[in-house]
Amino acid sequence: MGITYFALPVPAPLVNIARINPRAFLPVLPAGHAWPNPPDALLLDKPWRDLRDLLGMPRDKPPRPAFELLRGEVKEYGYGWLPYERVLGPQDIAGVARDLARLDLAAMYQAYSSLVSPDWAAIMDGRRCTVESYARKARVFTARLAERGQGLVYSIG
Repeated sequence: MGITYFALPVPAPLVNIARINPRAFLPVLPAGHAWPNPPDALLLDKPWRDLRDLLGMPRDKPPRPAFELLRGEVKEYGYGWLPYERVLGPQDIAGVARDLARLDLAAMYQAYSSLVSPDWAAIMDGRRCTVESYARKARVFTARLAERGQGLVYSIG
């Protein structure tokens, strides 16, 4: 079991409360258990890192709006980690959804490949279908939230 990404919708009136205490809007899981997979959730599993790397490049320019959906790192703690939790409001989600709708992953992969070693580019290319599948899930999820005027809470951990 490794670090995964999980997001749930937050009604617009509760976004500020969720920002104060994001954990109150996430399910409580006993140690070693996987995230639930309710129909109204986004589970990006382990490929979230590849997608974040693609959306965050090039590093010398500001990241694209969709990067906000994946910003953050866990904190190493002993033999485990502390999750990173964040809340995005309806306006943030609208920008993320617009950006994901016009995402050209093929072009991003090509640009990314020129920035990394050939070995790493081959590894990323081998996971490409999975990353594209999760990008589609993120696109559908954020479009639905934007349409409803909702925010979201996410956990990387």
